[in-house]
Formats: sequence, structure tokens, C-alpha cells
Amino acid sequence: MSSIEDIKALIDSLSAEEIKKVMTEVKAKKPKQVDTTRKARRIAMTELYFNNAPLPYRTTYEEYKSHAEGIRQQVLSGVDL
Repeated sequence: MSSIEDIKALIDSLSAEEIKKVMTEVKAKKPKQVDTTRKARRIAMTELYFNNAPLPYRTTYEEYKSHAEGIRQQVLSGVDL
């Protein structure tokens, strides 16, 4: 607890000009652009799967399951991304 009291005492001992100088150096710069590469990759993987997935009502169940598993493995490996 003494460290918090020490910090409070240090802040109280600073003048207005010193506080202003510290705050100009401490201000964190906000990012100007958000990195969306991970989101774009996830969206691309989802689109790849649904663009190639077989329709279960147009094929036999066995064909659908084997093809769907193949597409799932392809998407997980990152092919065509």
C-alpha cells in the first residue's frame, strides 16, 4: 500500500507545468487503421466452404458426407485463399 501513497505524494508534489509535460508524453496514440486480416481470412474460408459445399437434398447422404469432409479439409488447409 505504501507504493500507492508514494505515487499520490509524487503527483501532489508536481506543478501544473510538470503534469502537463508528463501528460503530453504519456498520451497513447490511437490506431488510425484497424487490422482486419484475420477477419478477412475467416470470411474467405467460410465463403470457400459454402461456395463448394454440396446440397444435401440433391445428392445421396454418403456422397454429401464424403464431399463435405473433403471440402472441410481443403478449407482448413487454406487452399485457394
